[in-house]
Amino acid sequence: MTVVEGRDTVLEGLNPAQKEAVLATDGPVLILAGAGSGKTKCLTHRLAHIVATKKADLNQILAITFTNKAAQELAGRIAKILGLPVQDLQRNPGLFMRRYLPWVGTFHSVCVRILRAEHEQLGLPKSFTIFDSDDSLSLVRGLIKDLGYDPKQFSPNAVRGAISSAKNELLTPEEYAKYAQGYFQEIVVQVYRRYQKRLVELGALDFDDLIMAVVKLLEQFPETRRKYQEQFRYVMVDEYQDTNHAQYRLTGLLVNSQTQNLCVVGDDYQSIYGWRGANFHNILNFNRDYPKATICKLEQNYRSTKTIISGAAQVVERIKRRSDKKLWTDNEEGPPISVYEANNGYGEAEFIAREIRGLKVYGHSWGDFAVLYRTNGQSRVIEEIFLAEGIPYRLVGALRFYERKEVKDLLAYLRYLNNESDRHAFERAINTPPRGIGPKTLEKGGEKVEAFQRSMREIREQLPLLKPVEVLDKVLHFSKYKGFVDDGTPEGEGRVENVEEMVNLASEFESLDDFLEHVTLVSDVDNYDSSADAVTLMSMHASKGLEFTVVFLAGCEEGLFPHMRALDEESEMDEERRLCYVAMTRARKRLYLTLARQRLMHGGLINTIPSRFIREIDQNLLDMV
Repeated sequence: MTVVEGRDTVLEGLNPAQKEAVLATDGPVLILAGAGSGKTKCLTHRLAHIVATKKADLNQILAITFTNKAAQELAGRIAKILGLPVQDLQRNPGLFMRRYLPWVGTFHSVCVRILRAEHEQLGLPKSFTIFDSDDSLSLVRGLIKDLGYDPKQFSPNAVRGAISSAKNELLTPEEYAKYAQGYFQEIVVQVYRRYQKRLVELGALDFDDLIMAVVKLLEQFPETRRKYQEQFRYVMVDEYQDTNHAQYRLTGLLVNSQTQNLCVVGDDYQSIYGWRGANFHNILNFNRDYPKATICKLEQNYRSTKTIISGAAQVVERIKRRSDKKLWTDNEEGPPISVYEANNGYGEAEFIAREIRGLKVYGHSWGDFAVLYRTNGQSRVIEEIFLAEGIPYRLVGALRFYERKEVKDLLAYLRYLNNESDRHAFERAINTPPRGIGPKTLEKGGEKVEAFQRSMREIREQLPLLKPVEVLDKVLHFSKYKGFVDDGTPEGEGRVENVEEMVNLASEFESLDDFLEHVTLVSDVDNYDSSADAVTLMSMHASKGLEFTVVFLAGCEEGLFPHMRALDEESEMDEERRLCYVAMTRARKRLYLTLARQRLMHGGLINTIPSRFIREIDQNLLDMV
């Protein structure tokens, strides 16, 4: 890194606010970075500036991100600024980061590195095992059975989620027991105790333990805490608004209490993961935790038009508890935000397809477009219309609708009912939900197999009299499938929404043959090259951090967006507003808000009303198409 004529070349190309944040190296610093304001650029230049001015070496700077992708992007930019071999990063990211940027990584990767070095103090084997989510779920399921409870009654996913939430709050089984209320939480206490005991016996930690164990290490061993506080002359944390209690506590323990060289970067307006335990108050209370903090605001947006920025601000400004910053841009005014109200979901999808085709004539590529939605189940109708129209698309952050497990599970039932010889469908259906029927039992038959076949036979005999949606209703009633997938977690809620979307789809057909043929043809045609130029379909949550030339926000109706569960709870509604802000500010040039007067929900047509978010935007900014 070079410094020319007393001028740090790292500062070139920064606006005044970014330069202020980069130069504020010592003491606690809060960088409130609005959407599209060059946050990552500011973060990388700040780290490079610290190295260039010899305040610290690379191995003395701890930079924490939330995802491996973000860590690698950070590493790539730092490598270019500091003249490190970028080609090595592209060839082997892990090796490059260990060699050049050992302390740039996610919360979990940083904690693993510390635990590998300090394992003896916690009584851990050096080669401790890290349980992934499937390992944890399998262990929890087994323990529920060992305790004599029915996994169908006490969902392993829900129990595991409760244990995870406890660990994110740094609660041991004993501490969690003090707060446990109700029968379910009492069961969780029993499972949690055995779960932790079993992990110790196996010499293993789960993902949540990685952070919890390092917090315990730093709290219980002052010498070790001092060692790392001296090691890390500077600590930087990205997306600070998304930190949970355990991550917040860990950050505080790693920062030297004398120098307090902690820089956190984030935007409370983009805090959309409350359901994961994220606490946006951590960023709002930063100057309470660090009274001498320097606060820098990155308020110039380089991404979106003035119209888009103004509209997004009007939605989020109704939140009472928020930071005081005003996003602005020197970009063009841009076209008004288009609002389109269709008769139904198909009309909405057809409008989106029509607009994309129309805009593409003016030189856009397919990759310029994104369609964002509140729930993954909404993608099904959009996918079908895109397939029919020959519009290439890629689904990001979720499986394509017909590839999702719950959809395949239900199709297996319907295909077996429709064709008794379909052994593949039979083998999937008979153990979904699990009925304890293994390969040997299937071969020999037996009472469980016969009981299943008898039930299927009863439904099959009624097929000529039943519409597809009625067949599906009987399958759901027999299998209790909704209860099986609804485990009380946000993921479970998403699975239920996919099941309900299947019911919606089935209600559109008169015969089971037609329904299955339709699904089969869609699945066969549903083939694309993931690297090809294509329209992006994704949830609003998954879109955070991305940007597109043209964005459609689909389903802007009360009860869908904002979501039904937020209608009676102010804190939930605030999170929906922040989600709307995030989704709107993904757009660079054009933004569409679309809705339907009627929408298929829960197997029937529901009359809808436009989202309050549309009403809250200045009508002069809108074009009612």
